[in-house]
Amino acid sequence: MSMTVASCLNSQKDHGQIQIVFGPMFSGKTTELMRRMKRYQIANHSCLIIKYAKDTRYDENGIATHDRQTLPAVGAEVLSELTSQALQYDVIGIDEGQFFPDIATFSDKMAQQGKIVIVAALDGTYQKKGFGNILDLVPLAESVVKLSAVCMTCFKEASFTKKMVSRDKVVIEIGGADKYMSVCRQCFFSPVKNHDNKPTTNSRSPLRALNNDLSSSSVQSSQIKGNKTPVKSVSSPMKMSQNALVDVENAVKRLF
Repeated sequence: MSMTVASCLNSQKDHGQIQIVFGPMFSGKTTELMRRMKRYQIANHSCLIIKYAKDTRYDENGIATHDRQTLPAVGAEVLSELTSQALQYDVIGIDEGQFFPDIATFSDKMAQQGKIVIVAALDGTYQKKGFGNILDLVPLAESVVKLSAVCMTCFKEASFTKKMVSRDKVVIEIGGADKYMSVCRQCFFSPVKNHDNKPTTNSRSPLRALNNDLSSSSVQSSQIKGNKTPVKSVSSPMKMSQNALVDVENAVKRLF
């Protein structure tokens, strides 16, 4: 009987592993973490999700994607505080792993105890440098993948995170689309336009201009029909809409 119990315990420890999901901001790291955790939940494995306690952007009691999908989680600033609790579960998911100073030692310890550890994290800072101690986890892991996002400037594949606000020396600054954007290699070095994400006073939307011109033309036409006073010259609706279409074509050309 004791040999059977011992063999079962050894078998459980053989299942220990570390899976890492890297990627820039907005690449779907948390979404992928959720997918993997739900997969194990469906297979009746006990699962624990850990979040960085100071990250309360979307949900205080769980992890959340940028489009507000959530899963319950336990908050912590240091992973070792949850060691005894984590040992009671089969699968441990860690979101925003780059923020935990003991991410490598904790994950390795849990894997040695037969736990499946899934870590979603930024691999680099907005300065394209390793984020905290997260890269120390790479040689300890069985699986490492790096997701890509869509470049928010040119719409190519994006592998880097760019900071839109002042680039001071503060690296650990939690934020979303208000502070960061995903970019490709070329757009990483291009200047950020309109840092506050608000249209400038001189900006003009070609599509909005087209709608305004057509609306203005319609109003002028109705006024002309009801006005018996001769009018010397009236702007042609077709001419105005053609000017707006030229604005649209120019705007599209600037994207490529």
